[in-house]
Amino acid sequence: MLALQLVCLLATGLASAFQDAGHRWNPPRSGDDRGAVVFLHGMGDTSSGWASLDHMLPSICPRLSTDKIEYIFPQAPVTGITLNGYELVPAWFDLFDWPIDSTSRDDVIGQLNAVCLLEDIVKSLEEERGIPASRVVVGGFAQGAAVAMLASFFRRERKDQPFAGCVCLSGWLPNSWNFPVNEYVAEMTPLLWAHGAYDSKVLFHQQALGVQRLEKEGIDVTTKTYPCAHESYKLQEINDMAEFVDNVLFPKVPQQVATAEFVASVKYLFDQNTDQYNL
Repeated sequence: MLALQLVCLLATGLASAFQDAGHRWNPPRSGDDRGAVVFLHGMGDTSSGWASLDHMLPSICPRLSTDKIEYIFPQAPVTGITLNGYELVPAWFDLFDWPIDSTSRDDVIGQLNAVCLLEDIVKSLEEERGIPASRVVVGGFAQGAAVAMLASFFRRERKDQPFAGCVCLSGWLPNSWNFPVNEYVAEMTPLLWAHGAYDSKVLFHQQALGVQRLEKEGIDVTTKTYPCAHESYKLQEINDMAEFVDNVLFPKVPQQVATAEFVASVKYLFDQNTDQYNL
């Protein structure tokens, strides 16, 4: 009889118990599932080069559909590249050495300007669309990835909201930006770093060097390696990116949290209804 009463108690009242703020996992409020992905192309490319992400990512993870997620693909300015005899190409900053390795020189001013441009885009998302930085994933390919990481980890101060996540595809962490990452930012902004094992433009060991630096700062880094050169590794890389973005924008309730919340809710429900069911 006691077991039957307890089952009835759970069936009729568990939902109401979860409404008690002290005994439930808080689901997203209305509008909280909105977010944005800002992705920067590489040198010599244009914004349209990666624009297909706005339908490729949702095709893999439906929650990333454009009715919930804004997709923004900024266009780099046309600038003269020292490495190429000052040839004018779309680029986020200048390059002096090729391939990119641990001794490559940095265009710090150009990189800083690109970081500020990205931060302005994120700021406008909040002001015009109501999407805070904490619901924005920034990323990029090659040069664009370098800018995304600098913006994510080296320009976000404690007073600013950290980004939801960062995606680096075949990128590198510029050598000159070698100062501590804010602890709050390190805790709140995970990174996906994907790289081709045979990359001859941004050398593959740049991934290991960059990951080592960032993990020392406490950043949660997921690494992916593909048997390819500098180009994107077809759908596998896009699939890995989609899963990462989906996980950071729509995190799953940890199993231990879900279990603790359930137990607390049952106890609360039992305590509140003991007299009613003569238990």
